[in-house]
Amino acid sequence: MDWTRSALIIDPKKTVDEIGSFIQDRFTKLNRKVAIVGLSGGLDSSLMASLAVRCLEKDQVKLYYLPERDSKPLHRRHATQLSQQLSVKLKIIKITPALRALRIYRLLPLSFFPGQKLKARAVAHVKKQLLSRTDGEFLSARLTATGGSWIARANAYVSAKHRMRSVLLYKEAEHSQGLVIGAANKTEWMTGTFTQWGCDHCADLMPLLHLYRSQLIPLAEWVGLPEEIIHKKADPDVLPGMDDKGELLGSFEEADLILWGLENQIPLSDLEERFGKEKVYYIQTLAANSACYRETPYSLL
Repeated sequence: MDWTRSALIIDPKKTVDEIGSFIQDRFTKLNRKVAIVGLSGGLDSSLMASLAVRCLEKDQVKLYYLPERDSKPLHRRHATQLSQQLSVKLKIIKITPALRALRIYRLLPLSFFPGQKLKARAVAHVKKQLLSRTDGEFLSARLTATGGSWIARANAYVSAKHRMRSVLLYKEAEHSQGLVIGAANKTEWMTGTFTQWGCDHCADLMPLLHLYRSQLIPLAEWVGLPEEIIHKKADPDVLPGMDDKGELLGSFEEADLILWGLENQIPLSDLEERFGKEKVYYIQTLAANSACYRETPYSLL
């Protein structure tokens, strides 16, 4: 039997019920009243918002869209569309002033380029130049960037945005006796395509963390997310010209199957025969280089 055909298959109803029970149980045990969800307009957070509304009362769920200077209008439209579908108010808080105060935008000279298209072209050009020096593996280069390099500066540039969002979400949660519910999935967790201590890392609950990215699609279809949200690119929306996490991994489905195979002791020779030695090594390298993100903070305890 070809394991690649069945490895990622899940029962959407059963999975949704399990997630709902998990959320309800944690809210009861911790005696919290409100779910705080950062809604980016993408698949992961839209699915998480929908699941929260399904298992809690609508007035217990608060949705936040936290845009900044580089945010694309498309994602705001999708966040607004979903909040209207769920009949839950969406609060919009711009984080540009806070990022300016911290001089985050000075890390990259994008202000010299007028308009998002020119900014995206500039980023794409620099990315191409950097990749020519790093064997074409941008994520590996990101995880091992030299201090002061352009990749390190870009890391600081994008990471600050996610961390600022985390600060705001926790402020809202603590103010309302709530819990922050994150939307990270297993694929980004295992490959390091998240921001350490950012809103895709820090949360009180991570109900989707046991699921690979490609497994979220049948769940999203089952709960009735809009098609345009389900099938849009996995855009982190933090840097012009960097708009598809899946592309950085090759494809989500292949990356997920490799990760599943590694986790379930599929022989390395079988994985390499099925996906190619370079692709398997790439995913292994990402998992190894990002391990410190998943294990921190280190201590003597």
